[in-house]
Amino acid sequence: MKDCYIDCRGLSVHVVEWPGPTDQTVLLHHGFLDHARSWDPVAEAMAEKVRVIAVDARGHGDSGWIGQGGYYYFQDYVFDVADVLDALVEGPAILVGHSMGGMVCSLFAGTFPERVKALISIEGAGPPGLRPSDAPSLMAEWISGVRTARLEGARPFAGVEEAARRLRQTNPRISEAFAFHLAAHGTRKAEKGGGVVWKFDPVHRTRSPQPFYLEQARAFWARVTAPTLLVRGERSPFRWEAAEHRECIASARRIEIPGAGHMVHHEQPATLAEAITGFIDSL
Repeated sequence: MKDCYIDCRGLSVHVVEWPGPTDQTVLLHHGFLDHARSWDPVAEAMAEKVRVIAVDARGHGDSGWIGQGGYYYFQDYVFDVADVLDALVEGPAILVGHSMGGMVCSLFAGTFPERVKALISIEGAGPPGLRPSDAPSLMAEWISGVRTARLEGARPFAGVEEAARRLRQTNPRISEAFAFHLAAHGTRKAEKGGGVVWKFDPVHRTRSPQPFYLEQARAFWARVTAPTLLVRGERSPFRWEAAEHRECIASARRIEIPGAGHMVHHEQPATLAEAITGFIDSL
């Protein structure tokens, strides 16, 4: 395993690489408030067959923050994937994304179909579609939320152990050892007062002013030409991948991972890795 940093329009984006026996590359993209090292068990299992790279999305993990006066949009994440692939991958890549990352990967696959050999979207269909009439209230909520986030900053924990306990309170299906792994790689020392804070930019906790329009997503999904696997956790509280998601992507198959909730790669990494490599082997 090795680290590198890609310049994405002046912002440093952190990438972890697991070299494999072939030059076929799988790009892993995490979800909301997660980080690249959460893929470690999945990546290590897959690296026996393929080269694997995992991205810290901007404002997450060890990637740069957008800074004062900026914000994070899905368009930025898609652009960053384009920059990472241009820098590190020759030819089409296999894209794997969880939740937010699944949507990012499917948007990329619909924008640049020729750059994608296969798409695996894990719980990545997005939220229920909104209406244009929802936009004004979202705008007001966004402005209020960003002001509060910038003012309050990140809440510190006494140490990594406390952060790990918080993760297990949120999701008891994560083992103690893996919760500590997630916390160790997902926190940094607090700048003031001691303790640790999450690495992600607190602004990520705010709601975007850009509504999720299902019709717009359909337009991207309809352009996906790569073989596609839609993955859901059996115990996930979120709805099954939108019917439109599967209907728009003609090649899509779908599977459920037994015993997993929304955080499939945290809870059942071995089963997920086996499902992904099996799908890749079938291409």
